[in-house]
Amino acid sequence: MLDFNNILNYLEFINISTDDQSIFEWKPPNSYKSYMLDLNIVKQNRMSNIFFHLNKGNLKIVHIRKDKLIYSAGASNEIQFQLLEALIDHISIKFYEIWDVDYVLSYENFTPTVFNPFKKEVQEIIEKFHTLDLIKIINVECMVCEKILPLIVKVSLIKNAESYPVPIVFDHLGHSILCYIDKNFHVRGIELVNKTG
Repeated sequence: MLDFNNILNYLEFINISTDDQSIFEWKPPNSYKSYMLDLNIVKQNRMSNIFFHLNKGNLKIVHIRKDKLIYSAGASNEIQFQLLEALIDHISIKFYEIWDVDYVLSYENFTPTVFNPFKKEVQEIIEKFHTLDLIKIINVECMVCEKILPLIVKVSLIKNAESYPVPIVFDHLGHSILCYIDKNFHVRGIELVNKTG
């Protein structure tokens, strides 16, 4: 099972961009990989305030457009999408708490290096992620695997839901189950679902 106390071992990058350029990027120490092609794909989605998920071989990417910025995070396949969504949500809140982003971007001679100090903030968020109460791990029974699986759910997804139980699809080893989660983070039902795409 994934060690959620140390998500640093699984993260590949965190990026904040405008449509024109990357303004902030965090990578693990000693990482020289570039994800520019992946980030160009991300920028093609024009919808705001909706999380998009990409599976790229051994990499999972989550991204969302919020106001003028696009937040992206990539991790190895062991990480579930909900964890990356929770991480991005928290990072986007912290980013706007520290900077008046619209004001900074309004300068014609703006340079992204102004945001470099945010790397320290991101590093701290990653190191303390398990203490931030951003996710819950819910054990669900998979009728295909005949196993109990850890399902990661964003706390905000359940707390901000308009109705209960909240449906969430869990893709696992080539099949998917639909889980219904109540406001107390209890499983109220599970069913096997067909998928296409």
